Amino acid sequence: MISEDLVDDIRQGFFFGLNSGVITTSGLIAGLVQTSIDYKILIVSVISLAISDSFSESYGLYLSKKAENTEDFTNGPLLSLFSLLVTKFCIVVSFLLPLLFIKNLKCFKNLSWVICWSILLLCILDYNLSTMRDESFFVYFIPHLFVLFTVIFSAKYFSLWLM
Repeated sequence: MISEDLVDDIRQGFFFGLNSGVITTSGLIAGLVQTSIDYKILIVSVISLAISDSFSESYGLYLSKKAENTEDFTNGPLLSLFSLLVTKFCIVVSFLLPLLFIKNLKCFKNLSWVICWSILLLCILDYNLSTMRDESFFVYFIPHLFVLFTVIFSAKYFSLWLM
C-alpha cells in the first residue's frame, strides 16, 4: 500500500502537470496559429512541446524535491517525476484532439477550441483542489482564468505584432 506522503507526491506531479500543460500549450497555440501554418507544423510544435517540456519540468521537480529535503530517501521525488511527466505529456497532446477529425485549423485560429478545452481542464483541476482543501472553487478558478487569458492574448498579440 502507498503511504499518504507518496500519494501527496503523485498528486503534486498531477496538479503541476495539468496546470503547466494547459497554460504553456494554450500560449504556444495562440501565438503559433496567428501565422500562416498548416496542421503539420502545429502537430510538430505541440508534440515537441509535449516531449521537451514534460521531461524538463519533470526532472526539474525531481531535483527540486531532492534539494528541498536532503534527508528524504523515499521514492516520493521519483513518483512526482513520473506523475508530472505522464500528466503533462497527455494534457499537451490532448490539445490536438480536433485534428483527429478535421485537418482545418479554424477552431485553433479563432482560439475557440483552445479556450474551451483550457477552461474545462482548469475547472477540473480547481474543483478537485478546492474540494480537497474545503475552500471556494473561485479562489482558484478566477486567478487561473486571469493567468490563462493573459498568456493566450499576450502570445496572440505578440505574434500578430511580429508578423
